[in-house]
Amino acid sequence: MKIKLLLTLFLTSQTLMAEDLTCREVLLDQPPFYISDEYRQGDKIWENFKSFEKPNVNQKYIPRGSIVLVDEELYEQSDASNHLLPIRVLKTPSELTEQQLKKTKSRSRDSLRALISGISGKPRVKKDDIGWLNKHSIESAGKYTFAVTKDSAVYDSPNVHVDKNYYISLDMEGKKFKATNCCTEDITPGEEICIEKYKMILKDENGNEIDRNYVNINACSFTSSLTPISNESIDAVSEILQTLKRDDPSLDIDDLERLPPNQSWRGSNKTVIRSELIKVPIDLETGKGPFNSFHYRNDDKAHSDAFLKATPLCVFNKVLEQWSKECKEVGCQVQFGDLYHPVSWRAHSSHGSGECIDIRPMRSNDDETINGLRYGWERYSEDKTKRFIELLSKAGGKNLFFNDPKIRKTTKATYMKGHNDHIHVCFPPEDDRVKDTCKNGIKK
Repeated sequence: MKIKLLLTLFLTSQTLMAEDLTCREVLLDQPPFYISDEYRQGDKIWENFKSFEKPNVNQKYIPRGSIVLVDEELYEQSDASNHLLPIRVLKTPSELTEQQLKKTKSRSRDSLRALISGISGKPRVKKDDIGWLNKHSIESAGKYTFAVTKDSAVYDSPNVHVDKNYYISLDMEGKKFKATNCCTEDITPGEEICIEKYKMILKDENGNEIDRNYVNINACSFTSSLTPISNESIDAVSEILQTLKRDDPSLDIDDLERLPPNQSWRGSNKTVIRSELIKVPIDLETGKGPFNSFHYRNDDKAHSDAFLKATPLCVFNKVLEQWSKECKEVGCQVQFGDLYHPVSWRAHSSHGSGECIDIRPMRSNDDETINGLRYGWERYSEDKTKRFIELLSKAGGKNLFFNDPKIRKTTKATYMKGHNDHIHVCFPPEDDRVKDTCKNGIKK
């Protein structure tokens, strides 16, 4: 029998008794809630949250990715400008990304610290705060899938495993939202009380449907245990979590540092300049990364040069996991350097895409991390390096550069000036092999 998880998780209305309700299925144009974004803020990870009493005053800041409700009753009562919408905050993202951005290196251009500039002295919004947002700075919840965090009541339900990830999305038909409109007679004769319940879908990390049911959004606060992920990146992010949890079972969605897209606006139309970036989880004290990897020569204490787009990060994790199984002896540790590194940061001209990684060659009999090495040196292992480059190629790696002439004869690695001491590889997210590796793993 299908377990009605959504029914046990989400409380129904206390004022409307089920036996008194008359319900009909409907298709609605508007979602039950929205996700906050930005309008003409560029690459900022926040938006101005205007005072409800004084809509022209930027009272607080609201992080992008917050879950918000458009309060229609407040809208009707106000004389605010028609480009503003009354907002009630339902959930804000983890503060992890903001905290780490404060530790990043200050740069003259494209500084990641600039993503949080302007919020100093402003309070961060909290749950149930009421204020105003520009109508262009919210996105429909239908464009997102929601990761269920570990503090959710979902994990108290039967047959739900604490070591697995679960996701919730709105059930839609085209651009409309499936719902029911349920009514009962009011105390006043001839009047009705009605409530709309939106249809929700609960899936496990493999995409298997667990439950599908109608939920009264206004009668419960279930959004407090949801983290929005854009539908464009949900498959990759789901795989990232699933892979990383095999290395660290305690990892949750809110443990990932995520930078929202950098956007450019022309009127009410936006263009994405840079896609969302996600950081490789790194221990800030030791530099250790997933599957015993190591991040060398980090740019700053926050390891701000360790971000990648979702699909390339997904594939890199698969490579790290597979290599940890194939090469277990000393000298096999994957030591990676710069990932996302715009041209304006200097040192690199090919890392601004968020798709490329620099990796040291493998060693014969040590995992010493302070000093690098070049091919031909005594510490250098041609065999291990060749096997690792072959694995990168199987995973869909492109622009494979490494200058050892022996390895170039037998692999897809090619010569590029300056690559005697490290391997350069890119995982273009639009490449079919890269997408398949993210979804299905590295094929033998």
